[in-house]
Amino acid sequence: MKRQIAKFVMIIMQFIFYFVVNKFFNVPDRIMYNTFFIYLALNLTKNMYSFQTILIWEELRKLLWVHGEYLIVMLINDLAFWGYKYIPVHLFVGLTFTFFNIFIIRFIRTIFRKNLEKSLLIIGIGNTANQITRIIKDNNTFTMYKILGYVSANNISGVNQDVHINEKEIIGTYEELDKILEENKVNEVLIALPLADNEQMEEIINKLDGKVDKIKFIPRLNEVYTLNSAVEDYDGMMVLSTYNGMNKKRNRILKRGFDILTGLVGCSVLGILYLIFAPKIKKDGGKAIFTQNRIGQDVKPFKMYKFRSMYVDAEDRLNELLEKDEKVREEFYRTFKLKNDPRITKVGNFLRKTSLDEFPQFLNVLKGDMSFVGPRPVVQKEVDMYYGKENAKKIFMVKPGITGMWQANGRSDVEDYDSRIALDLYYIRNWSLWLDIVITIKTIKNVIYRKGAY
Repeated sequence: MKRQIAKFVMIIMQFIFYFVVNKFFNVPDRIMYNTFFIYLALNLTKNMYSFQTILIWEELRKLLWVHGEYLIVMLINDLAFWGYKYIPVHLFVGLTFTFFNIFIIRFIRTIFRKNLEKSLLIIGIGNTANQITRIIKDNNTFTMYKILGYVSANNISGVNQDVHINEKEIIGTYEELDKILEENKVNEVLIALPLADNEQMEEIINKLDGKVDKIKFIPRLNEVYTLNSAVEDYDGMMVLSTYNGMNKKRNRILKRGFDILTGLVGCSVLGILYLIFAPKIKKDGGKAIFTQNRIGQDVKPFKMYKFRSMYVDAEDRLNELLEKDEKVREEFYRTFKLKNDPRITKVGNFLRKTSLDEFPQFLNVLKGDMSFVGPRPVVQKEVDMYYGKENAKKIFMVKPGITGMWQANGRSDVEDYDSRIALDLYYIRNWSLWLDIVITIKTIKNVIYRKGAY
């Protein structure tokens, strides 16, 4: 009942906003009620009032679909029936209501949390369980899960996971699963055992059948294909289908259009930054913008632009450091960066911390050397030491980007190259324009909080 009240409150808040906007534009009541009914119907078709456990990115994608459809329907009706003077109000609602709805959804999920949240039991204590827990906690407002605890499945033959979660939150073993389900109200169970075979999964699912509302499991390919995947039923056999979005010509044209748009915006900001910082950077006698050879599309080198953040004799200083200090040498060849880098100037330190040193790369984007979002633009030595020919060929089938998966997932905090390469491979396999938008938003968030920047 309280869940239905929450849905009703959301509709009322939407109507109040819609009512105020329509009154401001002097829209007749007859048209206002008719158009709100259309808006309500579109929300219902996308199940916007379900308050299901979902990440903010998926919630935002659903909202954008609803408001995109609303704009199309309203513009057709305005041109056909209601006249040109009502176009501004429908444009205003279609373009701004998305953000107001995010506020409404967050507000209602906070107020009605105890009534909307679902109790989640996770079977698994390994790295996968730890990763899914982190994602749930990072998206706490929208996932609406209350994690009851974890069940160790190590007593199942063939399953042997190292503990990667808080041991105090392990509430039992697989043998005690029936007892745990009886003593606790469990709405959903998530099986975090990606390496379990069919027999093991069938055993667990059979044990859960009919005892919980929903069973979720993470497949072995969870970090390889996700976004462009779909489940198909082949006469009782589950088939996962996927595709590489980069292979479609229209998608490559769409991505280039996105690059040109972001490149123009970025270069406009670059002009202002150059006027502010160039005189300060040039104080030691060097140029404000320097070029460096990086690996681009088809594993071919190109000259990448950056604001100079190091002293003019930075290479000599680096070589001296690498010869003298083994720890520095080990750190540098692990990430090709130094946390306390003596080569960086005072203004360069600020530019790096705020990521402003990257803005000249928007020139590369407009030239077509780079994309706004893409794999990391690495130097040849990194490719030789860590990538290998096959990975390099796969990753650099597209242009490198100013930002990408590793920047969106912590930037320099992603320390090992295996993880960075895996993130870039994931991006190539799962590319979509929506993924680029999500990466852009995550990167902006990381830059604001200066996460992993040095």
